[in-house]
Amino acid sequence: MEVTATVQIFERSVEKHGLVYENFVGDGDSKTFKAVCDAKPYGEDILVKKKECVGHVHKRMGSRLRNLVKTQKNLQGPGKLTGKQIDKLSRYYGNAIRDNKDDPQKMKKAIWATYNHRASTDEDPQHFDCSPTWCDYLKATAAGNLKDYKHPEPFPPEVLAAIHPIDLLEKCVGGLTQNNNESFNSTVWKMAPKAKYSGAVVVEIATCTAAAIFNNGYSAVMAIMADLGISVGPNCQAECQKRDEERVNSANRKTCLATKTARIAIRQARLARMEHDQDEEGCLYAPGIAD
Repeated sequence: MEVTATVQIFERSVEKHGLVYENFVGDGDSKTFKAVCDAKPYGEDILVKKKECVGHVHKRMGSRLRNLVKTQKNLQGPGKLTGKQIDKLSRYYGNAIRDNKDDPQKMKKAIWATYNHRASTDEDPQHFDCSPTWCDYLKATAAGNLKDYKHPEPFPPEVLAAIHPIDLLEKCVGGLTQNNNESFNSTVWKMAPKAKYSGAVVVEIATCTAAAIFNNGYSAVMAIMADLGISVGPNCQAECQKRDEERVNSANRKTCLATKTARIAIRQARLARMEHDQDEEGCLYAPGIAD
């Protein structure tokens, strides 16, 4: 369904909107992009280029690091690739792409700055590409406290050797994401849940309603009711206004620095707790564990 719908969106773009979509923002699933390329919606002369969703690239970095830990046992343990460290490396990787989305060379330099930062020691500091916004070594240098600064334990050589080949930079220029799509999809599925069968008419109604709410807030519901000949009372108006205010307040709260920092701290605490429990009890769930 997704493949067919995407091809139709590209094929009708000129007729419906007078636009040529030169870029396809994807999440790594090659089926949809391949179908668009095979359809040649704009003829032989205009080729659609694929751009990676930064959010999914960020996640794939974490997945690759976790797969490394599963396949190479010497990468596990304190001071190595723990869940907390993987989360931190993935987050720095995503930030490096987003902060340098228009310059691939700066993007690459920022990513390798993280690698060199984690390889640094008191005898061999490698902070030449670090940013003073997050590097404690540069902060200590600026404050004149370098003599009191001690580097944390660097990653062991085997960990650095395993991380070194991982590079997902291709097609990230532009810093594009699918966040708007995912947000809109969640609005649709709240009205037509995936777990419950819905016919084409119900899905179309849910999609149109979701588009109205996504663009104009819950006040759009009152306009829909008016078109259907349903009278709108003060209670309905108050409820729609309340939901719109809650939506804006929630978005503002989630984007503030304190909330982001708290989410990161909670996630890292959860990862640390899971690793501690696994060290104490061993692996309790895995393929073939009962054999």
